[in-house]
Amino acid sequence: MEWINYLQSLGIFLLILSTLPLGAHLYKKLNVKKFTSEYIKVLEIKPINYKAQILLIEVKNKKILLGYSEKGFTYLGEIRDDA
Repeated sequence: MEWINYLQSLGIFLLILSTLPLGAHLYKKLNVKKFTSEYIKVLEIKPINYKAQILLIEVKNKKILLGYSEKGFTYLGEIRDDA
C-alpha cells in the first residue's frame, strides 16, 4: 500500500515537471510580443564571428544595414529597393 502512494507522488511530480518547458515557451512568446514595434523591425541578423554581427533593420519602411560588435553599433548604409 505504501508503494502506491509513492507512485502517485512520483506521477504528480513528473506531471508538474513536464509542464515547465511548455510554461517557459509560452512565457518567452508573450514577452517577445510585448516589445514588438510597428516602426522598428529587425529583418535579419547575420553573425560574422562570435563578437560581431550584421543587422538588417527596417525603420519606417527604410531598410538600414548596421554592424554590431563589442564596441557598439556602426551605420553601414541604407538598402534601396529599386524595382
